[in-house]
Amino acid sequence: MRGSGLDCGFPHQQVHDMTRKFQTFIAAAAFLVGASGLAQAQSTSGNIQGQASAGEKIVVDGVASGYHREVTVEKDGKFSIRRIPTGNYVVTRTRADGTAGAPKPIQIHAGVTVRVD
Repeated sequence: MRGSGLDCGFPHQQVHDMTRKFQTFIAAAAFLVGASGLAQAQSTSGNIQGQASAGEKIVVDGVASGYHREVTVEKDGKFSIRRIPTGNYVVTRTRADGTAGAPKPIQIHAGVTVRVD
């Protein structure tokens, strides 16, 4: 930019290169922010975990969805049911002798683990 009166001491090419790098940095940052929001929006399930006596059966039934899942509690007394679609559910614990406990209503939210004991 010689002779233009706007000479700031930097050669024109250096200014252009710095501007290009800055634009690339801003574009990459915008992409990363957008991608992280998309990943969070894609989570549409939650989990249930808890403790019960070994041999008990934990039954999860969706109130409106028809979802049904059963797990048998292992020796350590812990259970975990993963990737349950968001919504309202009823959890019932059936003892080893066949008697069922009171049904417990729960709500599953995306990315959240509900504790049921």
